[in-house]
Amino acid sequence: MKKLALLATTAAFVGLSAIAQAAPTTIITWAQNATGNTITANSIGGLTTTLTGTDVAITISGYAGAAPTPITAYLNLSASSTGNAVSVFGTDILQPFAGSFTITSGLGGTGTNYLSGTFADIALAGSRLGGPDGGFQASLVATDPPGSVTFTSSLIPASSLGDPSSIGFTFTALSQALSICGSTICHFTASVSGNASASEVAVPAPAGLALLGLGLFGLAAVRRQVAA
Repeated sequence: MKKLALLATTAAFVGLSAIAQAAPTTIITWAQNATGNTITANSIGGLTTTLTGTDVAITISGYAGAAPTPITAYLNLSASSTGNAVSVFGTDILQPFAGSFTITSGLGGTGTNYLSGTFADIALAGSRLGGPDGGFQASLVATDPPGSVTFTSSLIPASSLGDPSSIGFTFTALSQALSICGSTICHFTASVSGNASASEVAVPAPAGLALLGLGLFGLAAVRRQVAA
């Protein structure tokens, strides 16, 4: 009985391994066109910070979809802090964020959807705003896992937008040194660039599916025998 259970579990594990996903690849890179700051971080009552960028004109320099680069597009970004800002070792500031973005051919998120999505953190290991304390550059980075990142696109197939995935925004030319007001990051404006990566959703091989089915069948048989 134990041997049968071990064989069934092994077969199920091998079958699941055959459904593993590919390593992530970069699907888009972009940077704003304006020379001035386009992103605003607003500290609200010393308790929370919002990040916004509305119809920011950008140029897509790298793209995995069926469109030649460079591509002129518009970025919309909306995010809010989901936890307190903390100083790490007295040199860095970290704060978790969650939000959404669109990169489209038209204003207001209209037209061709080059890439849009949502992001959320799990503790401080997910999306976070970080930068040198007293410095003038910061990054908002969300990864899945351990955080949550979802992508949609009119030109990149859904099979190329799987996890592991990540979205990153780099903020430069901050209007003031990154610092904490109350329990949240203080107001600043910044310029923006960014990139995103995702993974191909692997198609399970017939042999892998067969092993998975055999393993699950074996486990069910073992459970029936134990119940009897």
